[in-house]
Amino acid sequence: MAKTAKPKMSKTVKKAVKTTPVKTAKKKAAAARTRAVTATPTRVMTRKQGGKSEIVGLIGSVTNHDIAVRAYFIAEKRRELGLPGDAESDWLEAERQLRR
Repeated sequence: MAKTAKPKMSKTVKKAVKTTPVKTAKKKAAAARTRAVTATPTRVMTRKQGGKSEIVGLIGSVTNHDIAVRAYFIAEKRRELGLPGDAESDWLEAERQLRR
């Protein structure tokens, strides 16, 4: 029977687990994950379509780290497919995708 891999925990989650009792640690860990995922954008773009408004994108919430991660995956896909390109074009494409 194969072992299943445990999900990796961030430093904040590990610290919460080590320093508090189990129930409180779980609550703090969940709160840390929630904070990491739901960063507050400065403005939300919406558009009305057929009488309903929908969220189009978040303005001001894209960081250089977000762009770098997206550029990495773009570069990996480009290399896998054997397409020409460089790091700068990957960065610009990532920025375009995340900020549209």
